Amino acid sequence: GRPSWEDVGATFTSDVAAWELYKLRLLNAAHSCMAYLCAVAGIVYVDEAMRLGEVRGFLEGLLATEAIPSLPPIPGQSRADYAATALHRFENTQIRDQIARLCLDGTSKFPVFLIPTIEEQLAGGRSVRYAALALAGWARYLGTVPESEQAADPDAATARTLAARALDDPSAFLQLERVFPPAVRDDDRFRTAFTSGYAAIAGDGPLAAMAAVVSGGDEDRRESSP
Repeated sequence: GRPSWEDVGATFTSDVAAWELYKLRLLNAAHSCMAYLCAVAGIVYVDEAMRLGEVRGFLEGLLATEAIPSLPPIPGQSRADYAATALHRFENTQIRDQIARLCLDGTSKFPVFLIPTIEEQLAGGRSVRYAALALAGWARYLGTVPESEQAADPDAATARTLAARALDDPSAFLQLERVFPPAVRDDDRFRTAFTSGYAAIAGDGPLAAMAAVVSGGDEDRRESSP
C-alpha cells in the first residue's frame, strides 16, 4: 500500500515526539542561532556562512556542547550523526538559502527551538555560552539593523524596544518575558554569558565573538580532561 521508502533510508518510528525534538533542538536551533550573528556580519547565504571557520566552529560547538546533551537518546540513532547531517545540509550550495529567511519570526522561534535547551543546560550545570551568544546576536540585530531592513516578525515590537535599551545596558533585553522565563533571565550564569557575549559582538564583531566562544569551550574541555 506504499512505496518502499525504508529501502532508500527513511526511518519508521512510533516515537515521533523524540524525532521532532531532534529536529527542533539541532536543525532548527542551529538555523536560528546562526541567523542574527551572520546577518550582523553582513553574510547573505547560509552556505557562504558555512565556509567561514568561525561560523562552522560555533555551530559545531553549539550542537555538541549544548544541544546534544539536552536530548534523550533514540535507540539506534546517533545524535552526533544527526547534527553532522544538519550541518552538511547547510553547506549545500545549490539551495542558496538566505540568512534573511532564517531571521524571520525570532520572537516565536527561540522559545521553542532554544530556550528549553538553555533551561536543561542550566539545571544540569552545563554550558550555555553558545546559546547566550546567539540570543545576544538577536538583540544586537534588533538594536542596530534599521527596522525597514529587518526580517518580518509580527511580535517583535517589545523586543525592538528592549533591544534599543540594550545598546547601553545589554541585560535590559532579558526583560523580554515572552522569550526569557524567570529560570533563564534570573540565572547569574546565563546573564553573565549573555552580557559578555553582547559586549564581544559590539566591540569585536560577531565573527570574532563566535571564535572567542569556541576558544573558551576548547579551554574548558582541556581543563576538565584528566
